[in-house]
Amino acid sequence: MRDTKSPLSLTDQRLLETSQQFKKKQGKGTIDVWWLFDDGGLTLLIPYLLTNRSKWGDCRIRVFIGGKINRIDHDRRVMATLLSRFRIDFSDINVLGDINTKPKKHNKLSFKELIEPYRLKEDDMEQEAAERLKAQEPWRITDNELELYKAKTNRQIRLNELLKEHSSAAKLIVMSMPLARKGTVSSALYMCWLETLSKDLPPLLLVRGNQQSVLTFYS
Repeated sequence: MRDTKSPLSLTDQRLLETSQQFKKKQGKGTIDVWWLFDDGGLTLLIPYLLTNRSKWGDCRIRVFIGGKINRIDHDRRVMATLLSRFRIDFSDINVLGDINTKPKKHNKLSFKELIEPYRLKEDDMEQEAAERLKAQEPWRITDNELELYKAKTNRQIRLNELLKEHSSAAKLIVMSMPLARKGTVSSALYMCWLETLSKDLPPLLLVRGNQQSVLTFYS
């Protein structure tokens, strides 16, 4: 009987390959851990558990943390001591002293284009019409919200720049998930943060613990 199935498009073929890439053994490479908040240690524990599995056994853990330029060596030593007490093997610790630098202008413009379809633009309409639309579509991004969370938006853009610079060749990136208070940040803005953060990168796992420690150490 003749097979009438049509061949997959290039996009679908790539999607299929991507969905199955973790079913095979990973070759030599790194799992890059971007530990930006102390959320109980889950962001560190997951990569450690992965490297104890045969499929990830050839991968090394690299840790990235934020720090100050004038104390990078000190912050690296403190982190190395902490990881040793947790019995977590690592190949390198990178302290990012430029994490709070302003993002590049063209990347800020790209974010502006990304959020454009989801904006409320209340300043361009009558107050009554703006309030009615906001009630009907609460996910929309307001002008006030954009201004209020400007610094947090710039941080996600900047982190993506650093991720591309340091982790573009990683087998997997495990990163602290940005936190947004329910009812204060619209769903559209939050999803745009995540899209910006993970754009054009290797597979990225966003993790957020609940501040309860999942790591133990010996003295």
